[in-house]
Amino acid sequence: MEFDEKLAQALGETFDERMARRMKVTKKHSFSLSYRLWEYKTLKNLRRNRFDNHWTLRKARCAVAAMVCALTLLIGITAYAAIVIMGRYNFVDKSDYSKMLIEAHPTDKTTFEEYYGLPEEDGWEMEDYDILHRFTAVNYRRGDKEVTFCQSLIEEGNMGNINTEKADVEMLSLYSENDGFVLEFRDDWSSIFWIYNGYLLEITGNINKKEAVNLAHSTKIIDLQKSR
Repeated sequence: MEFDEKLAQALGETFDERMARRMKVTKKHSFSLSYRLWEYKTLKNLRRNRFDNHWTLRKARCAVAAMVCALTLLIGITAYAAIVIMGRYNFVDKSDYSKMLIEAHPTDKTTFEEYYGLPEEDGWEMEDYDILHRFTAVNYRRGDKEVTFCQSLIEEGNMGNINTEKADVEMLSLYSENDGFVLEFRDDWSSIFWIYNGYLLEITGNINKKEAVNLAHSTKIIDLQKSR
């Protein structure tokens, strides 16, 4: 091989290596947040002809960690703020439902001393009912209207979940201020809750909000014999 051919080969290999290095994509280097914070304050002090021996990269890292903790605490506070307090009711808001909690009161009943329901003189016919240890449910019918009347003993803490995905909680003052609320899912389907005489009462069925409020006001003591 002549000298000119060797030179051309050597130059060609060098050119290929240079092109390979240029075509190779390398990860862009980036400094950490703590380093940028340390660099910013150090350069700022130098521009003011000051130099702080106590401001080290380690302290900058600690400052960043403190900011992260503060941000985490703020997020935690924001999540806690999802608890909405209305009267004695606390609602822990979720994406498709809410947990309902009720603040305890000395007048709350610990056993069923009486049972509540709808007046038969208004045309409501009792179809069936269940009496459990802390909960009763009575099914009523009047024409094309069907509702379930529930009565619960109030417990400190979670009283169950309510469907707040398709309806907003609207507070009501039925017998006292903010003693109840209504959920209107459609024009012909609603649920109403209220606290009365130491119990939590609920009516759910194919009724609108106005009808639900009227039924709550018509509630009376009824005679239920426990079935066994």
